[in-house]
Amino acid sequence: MIGTSLTERRTRLPKLPPSTRAPSARLTLLVANVVLGLLALPCSATDYMRDIKPLLAEKCYACHGALKQEAGLRLETASLIRNGGDSGPAIVPGDPALSLLIERITADDDIRMPPRNEGARLTTEEVSRLSNWIDSGAIAPEEPIPDAPLAHWAYRPITRPVVPRPPCQAANPIDAFLYAKQRERGVRAQPIAPRSLLVRRLYLDLIGLPPTLQQLHDPRPWNVIVDELLTSPQHGERWARHWMDVWRYSDWYGLGEQLRYSQKHIWHWRDWIVESLNEDKGYDSMVLEMLAGDELAPQDADTLRATGFLARNYYLFNRTTWLDQTLEHTAKSFLGMTLNCAKCHDHKYDPVSQQDYYRMRAIFEPHQVRLDPVPGVVDWEQDGLPRVFDNHPDLPTYLHVRGDPQNFDENAPVAPGVPQIFADWAPAINAVPLPVTAYAPSLREHVRDDHLREADHEIARRERVLADAVQDLRQVAESTSSSSGAGTCADSPDSTPANEESLRQAVATARAQLDVACARRHSLAATFAADQARFGEVVDETQIAATAQIAAVKQAELKLAEAVLDVILSRQDETKKANADERKTKAQQQLDAARAGKSDYTPIRGAKKALETPAHQETDYDVIYPRNSTGRRLALARWLVDRRNPLTARVAVNHVWMRHFGRPLVESVFDFGLRCEAPEHQALLDYLACELIDSGWSLRHLHRMIVTSQAYQRSSSAAGADATNLAADSQNTLYWRMPSRRMESEVIRDSLLHLAGVLDTTLGGPPVDPRQGGTRRSLYFQHSRDQQDKFLSMFDDADILQCYRRQESIVPQQALALANSQLALSMSAKIAEAIQGELPTDGRSEFVNHVFETLLAREPEEAERQSCLEYCDALAALVNDEQPDVEKHVRGRLVHALLNHNDFVTIR
Repeated sequence: MIGTSLTERRTRLPKLPPSTRAPSARLTLLVANVVLGLLALPCSATDYMRDIKPLLAEKCYACHGALKQEAGLRLETASLIRNGGDSGPAIVPGDPALSLLIERITADDDIRMPPRNEGARLTTEEVSRLSNWIDSGAIAPEEPIPDAPLAHWAYRPITRPVVPRPPCQAANPIDAFLYAKQRERGVRAQPIAPRSLLVRRLYLDLIGLPPTLQQLHDPRPWNVIVDELLTSPQHGERWARHWMDVWRYSDWYGLGEQLRYSQKHIWHWRDWIVESLNEDKGYDSMVLEMLAGDELAPQDADTLRATGFLARNYYLFNRTTWLDQTLEHTAKSFLGMTLNCAKCHDHKYDPVSQQDYYRMRAIFEPHQVRLDPVPGVVDWEQDGLPRVFDNHPDLPTYLHVRGDPQNFDENAPVAPGVPQIFADWAPAINAVPLPVTAYAPSLREHVRDDHLREADHEIARRERVLADAVQDLRQVAESTSSSSGAGTCADSPDSTPANEESLRQAVATARAQLDVACARRHSLAATFAADQARFGEVVDETQIAATAQIAAVKQAELKLAEAVLDVILSRQDETKKANADERKTKAQQQLDAARAGKSDYTPIRGAKKALETPAHQETDYDVIYPRNSTGRRLALARWLVDRRNPLTARVAVNHVWMRHFGRPLVESVFDFGLRCEAPEHQALLDYLACELIDSGWSLRHLHRMIVTSQAYQRSSSAAGADATNLAADSQNTLYWRMPSRRMESEVIRDSLLHLAGVLDTTLGGPPVDPRQGGTRRSLYFQHSRDQQDKFLSMFDDADILQCYRRQESIVPQQALALANSQLALSMSAKIAEAIQGELPTDGRSEFVNHVFETLLAREPEEAERQSCLEYCDALAALVNDEQPDVEKHVRGRLVHALLNHNDFVTIR
């Protein structure tokens, strides 16, 4: 931050060698005061590494470091400080008064460093610290000059590393890499875990459900079981929840029907994730579709669902917040980059300038969210497809000064692009022409068919109502006629004149309602025809004019029919009747104008933008949308999955590894920036990244490679491990044993339902209200800021704001949830019944064995078996007179006790 003051921005200062520059009297006095007192430390007490380097890093590196060198000045090492920049050396060792560094940090005017708008002035103590160091000769150890940003491990191109020589010829490459590291440190890996624990681990990892006893003892080869689980429909559900964490899935919420956050019917995106994983869609294709499905396949509703990734970021109250979150989490989830601080200034640590930030923002600037109709549904509230589109293709982006959206330069719009450090392979941005049904969704065939079918159903319903009303009137009239010569009204109480008049009014109302239904059907048909002529690909001005007039007439006839119905309904209220008569008169005038060709028609509403509210008037909506999309998001997505991008594959592999092993290869899962040290197993990470790319970005291939490795199959227990292991690698960073971890909240709940035999395995569909319970998988529960399942929240379910890595807390309430919740108690009884139904005898000892295997995937030790039997005996005696079926109650309670065993909630 000091070099800039010595160049063009500070031209009033001559560039003289420091030795010939005479300090001003004011500066000399100021420096003298600093050096001679003012909290100064003894010169010998000032240490460069402890006192000076951290201070310069905090205050100066942003403008004078490896990422940026204002006026050619770098300050990361003492040698660079002595060399200086465009204005010469920054310090004169032994003479703070002649040092430009001191001159700039103590200045009062606009040459002060850091500049007024870019950082706080150094404190008196900090200035004193620097002066003491310079006065003592600027002593500092020799340091290597930091590498350029592209030398950072995560920014280097991904190349396939050579696999180390494995311990045996058939070893999985994962094991070869890990074995090489273990051998270097003298660490010996633990043996393979018992088969039953391995099978349980595999089932819980790949499908999120525990195995049955039959599956637990499946004798088939490991690879066969792996492939069966990877192709199971439950695999997509299990791993969809993982990726929903990363991609911040959230159902909508708001006040009443007001949409404030995310999107209604966003569950279509969730179903797309499940289906994509089940069909092993390439990760690159998933990225492309989530960011630019509307540009990639604008007519494919299945692909459009993927853009829920962007639609989920919708925020009603602030467009800037909406775009900030879109940009921040696109970068974190796919690139492992933290861009958000570059909104206000150049990134202090990573090679991302403020200009880069707004170049990225410009990619998303035009996009908006709308709700498209889905086949078979005409009511937006019932269902719809939330998707993105470029609503304002020409909308400019401006750099916000210090991140203030109210302070920007309208004369300097920012062009869309990617961070300059990675711009060498950025694809060109080309506009995407859209098919007619993308910009005029009302022309989709199913939209017309659904509206007309709904209108036909309404006509049929109104015809039945009219027929019933006419029948009722006819019966009363006949009764009145027959009783007029032979009796009185008292003989036929339903045949009074008042009742007959009421039925006549009901017939008139029903007939008017039928007229409205018929008029609406005619209006819809005419309007669809007019829209097709007006917005279709074939332009015929004569046809446009003719169909438009017909539609205008039919719409006016509908308004008149509705006005006539209002007159009939308001006949009992003079005020309402007068207003209705006035509306009828206006409707007749509109019809006359339409027949004379003096009024236009209102097109069909083919979609609903997210910003539209119920308060909008019926005609206050977009008729059609832009005919072209900018192509910016498609260019970004292609850049992300370009093989030359060093981050995307590494970040994806890191997420998958973490969810198999409980810890990532790179600890900072969403920050691979310059502060992220090279991981212990960088070669393994790069090898797996190459495998992912070369397999067509197949996540299934990556899963298979991981779970067939010996590293994945090792015992999680440290029992019997070499003492060297614990001394050399107590944190198990070399994976000499399999890390154990607690089930996620959804897996705990789903396992209870699955073992009880009541889990509903239906795939997909709208979210389930968690307050209503139910037996669907937890994946399908409504999950938003205002609505979360309490049981799931207790066990650390996903934070809707950001959840790149689940937290694993240990709190007393978790034990209480498994001990006292209605879910745990009711499922325990059902699990006991299910186990008992599989046993050939009623013996308790055999029941205890089966419970252990079913819940914990192991047989009980003898002491455990005896404790369980004693517990059953004691409980049976205690409740003998209280329970109709004592044995059933006892066995349910035993299951309940073992559900609270740590081994049940732990994946070992």
